[in-house]
Amino acid sequence: MKKNSVKLSEVTTYKFGGYCNNFFEIDSDSQLQGNDFESQDYELLILGKGSNLVFSDEGFEGTIIKPNIDFIDLNQEKSTLSLGCSTFLPDIARFSKNNSIASLEWLIGIPGSVGGAIRMNAGAYGYEFSDHVKSVKVYNFVTNQIEEQKNDFFNFSYRTSKNLENKMVLSVDLSVEEGDPQKIQNQISENLIRRKASQPPAIYNAGSVFKNPQEGSAGFFIEKAGLKGFSIDGVGVSEKHANFFVAKRETKAQSLFELVKYVKAEVFNKFDISLEEEIIFAGNFY
Repeated sequence: MKKNSVKLSEVTTYKFGGYCNNFFEIDSDSQLQGNDFESQDYELLILGKGSNLVFSDEGFEGTIIKPNIDFIDLNQEKSTLSLGCSTFLPDIARFSKNNSIASLEWLIGIPGSVGGAIRMNAGAYGYEFSDHVKSVKVYNFVTNQIEEQKNDFFNFSYRTSKNLENKMVLSVDLSVEEGDPQKIQNQISENLIRRKASQPPAIYNAGSVFKNPQEGSAGFFIEKAGLKGFSIDGVGVSEKHANFFVAKRETKAQSLFELVKYVKAEVFNKFDISLEEEIIFAGNFY
């Protein structure tokens, strides 16, 4: 269903951004067919939970598709977990706990969706989403066909995947194994405690701003550069975790963009390290 004048501040965790007049919500892949999105002359963006996305204060002139395809199914052998692209990652961790599925406990504190986890190859505590991926169903906007691709098609690496241009993730099958219920519960509890102690709440921020460089932790170098607590017009480097930038209410997206540029320059000047953004800026920034 198409919507006009959608406030983008209401669909991201940073809570700022302008409007979009070409916003589509879809509940199934059949609703994609018959809409020739690829032939249009403006940018096409797939929106999940908005937890790593920053929209411009001027809004977004392209097309946004927000899928609402949310399901979790476990096969009888407990070897394959099937997930809709909109499924919330912490819900997968909770489902795994209730069904004694091991090695997905780390998802409990990541406020993203399955589609985003594929595109960004989400990870934490030494795990990556790609570790579990068996196959992925995608919609190809060029051919208007549904394709099923195996893990190696995406060339997963640290916080990235490839070959998703002009495609939207529809669903994912994960390879899973049974585990000890008490150990799973204990690990989830430990992960939640660790995140609460080391990271700010998941509102008015988008998690890690930068990918970790080969030299070490991005947060370490930002803190070592003396930037903890530094702010520009209402957006600041978190005192709790230097790789989290937290905004005040009614802050502008442009201020975050300027803070990101400043921090990158300071870290490069002091340590000769080039930080790469993990968050995505969409629309016009200056």
